[in-house]
Order: sequence, then structure tokens, then C-alpha cells
Amino acid sequence: MVDVDAFKTEIAPPRKIHPKVEEMKTTGKLFLTNKLALVGFTITSFYFILAILDAIYPQYLGVANDSTYLSWVPGGTPTTIQPSQLLSPSLTPAGGWMFILGTTFYNMPIFPAMLAALKFDLGYSLAIVMIGGGIGVVIGVISGYMGGIVDEVMMRVTDIFFSVPFLVLAIAFLFVFGHVLSSVVYALIIIWWPIYARLTRGQALSTKAMNYVESARAAGSSKLRNIFVHVLPNVLSPVYVQFSLDLGTIVLIFSTLDFLGIVNGNPNVPELGSLIVAQGNGLSWLIAGYWWPAIIPGIFLLIFTISINLMGDGLRDVLDPKLRR
Repeated sequence: MVDVDAFKTEIAPPRKIHPKVEEMKTTGKLFLTNKLALVGFTITSFYFILAILDAIYPQYLGVANDSTYLSWVPGGTPTTIQPSQLLSPSLTPAGGWMFILGTTFYNMPIFPAMLAALKFDLGYSLAIVMIGGGIGVVIGVISGYMGGIVDEVMMRVTDIFFSVPFLVLAIAFLFVFGHVLSSVVYALIIIWWPIYARLTRGQALSTKAMNYVESARAAGSSKLRNIFVHVLPNVLSPVYVQFSLDLGTIVLIFSTLDFLGIVNGNPNVPELGSLIVAQGNGLSWLIAGYWWPAIIPGIFLLIFTISINLMGDGLRDVLDPKLRR
């Protein structure tokens, strides 16, 4: 006698996997085969983990600070010191492991100061990219899908922003709103959206001509639904790549504005650009032979920038359909 139930079990078709899940798995496998991209992702993740730990519970890193002032600075509030008082990097520092990389122009131990700086630099960078990029994506998708006068007006406004170098425009905003780091954040949010608007507009122009969008339109789907349900999710692949690359770019902009002396950094709040230039005195100290206050934070920033660019290049390779063939 044939066991019908067992026979049914043997011939039961495999459970179907959602196409999006299958695509994500394929993308992940391709990404993991790119060794440079994997190295970049690992290092970048390590930086973000440090920033999150410092934001949640600084004592994990030995950095006992609150959101504004560094209570771990020896002697309380940092003050300008003489070159002879600077501690150089040492494997056996007198003040403990915090001083293993020496001290800064304001008597801060460099090692925990760099860790604490990640919370501000990466946090501000994420805010700029997510808010500015989100605004740009919505504008770009609406512009590309709607076309006509809507597209013309939105793209001419975008061209106005593109006609002025973003660094010059950021400096202009700083002179209006004040020479502080928060003003840099507001300025970059305002001027960062055109990059994403132009990027997603081109993608939306090609996506809206796809058969599934035409079918949805023929079925009576509204323009708003088509934009946010059918077009927007399918134009995000290049946005992810641009997002990752911009994180490193924005941190470099912070450092550039600090180096030019345009941002009046607060010595109580560590920021990588401010640490590198030592409140405008980094170059003179470097010439005098005190290299570590500028070079060590600079290397720390360089590693982050290179790693996030490697990760972005890897994402571009696996998300580009032409390169995946």
C-alpha cells in the first residue's frame, strides 16, 4: 500500500522566497566577494560602533563625558598650554592608557578625544545626509515623474544651487548664522539636497517608462501612489552609494572649515577637524616639531575616509545591474 502523505511530502514544491529577499541575498554575497569593500565595511562599522558606544555609555571607552563638556580633561576646563607641557606618544604613559597617543594643544589626551569626536562627526554627518538627501530624493522623484513645468521649475532651482560651489555657499551661511559647528550642519543640510535631486531625477525619468509603472497608471493608480510606491523604491540603489560616499566627504568638510579658521570650535567639544588644526595653531606646532596633535587625528580621519570610499565603491559594483552581469 502506497503512503500518499509521504509521497506528497516528497514532491512538495520548495517554499518560494520573495524576490526582494532573494535579491538582497545575492547582493550580499556579491559584496562579500569584494575584499576591499569588505575591509572598508568592517573598518567603517568599527568607527560607528565606537561612536554609538560613546553616545550611549562613554565609560565603555574610558571617556567619562556628557553631551557637551569633557569632564575627563585633566585639571577641568582645557586651557592653552606651553609646548614644553605637551605629552608625546608613549607606550608607557605616565597618566595611564588615555595618554598613549600624547596630548593636544589644549592638554586633552588625544586617544579618548578622537573616540569622543566620532560621536559628533558621524552624528552630524548622518543628520546632514539623511535630511538633505531625503529632501533631494523626494524632489528628484517628483520632478522626474511629473515632468513639464514642475520638472522645469525644480531643476532650475537645483541649477541655482549647483552654480555656486557648495563650500562657498556654506561659508556664506556661516557668516549669516554664526561661526559654530551647528551652523555648518544647518548650512550643509540646506545645500546638500541638489546632489540627490539630480541623481534621482534621472533614475525616475527612466523608471516611469517601465511596464509595471505604465500598468499601474492604466489600472487607475494615482500619481502620488505611483511616485512613492512604484518609482521611489526603484531609484534608491545609486542613492545608497552616494549616501555612503557623502559621509566621508562631510567629515572632511568639517575639517576643511576648521583648517581655514571659519568655524570657531569649542575646545571642550572634540571634533576631528578641530583636533587636527588645534584651534588654528596646528600648523605652527607641526613646524615646531610637535607632530602628534595634528598627524594622529589626521591619520584617524584618513583611515575612515578611505574605508568608507572602499565600501561605497563596493556598493556601486554590486548595485549596478551592468556590473553584476
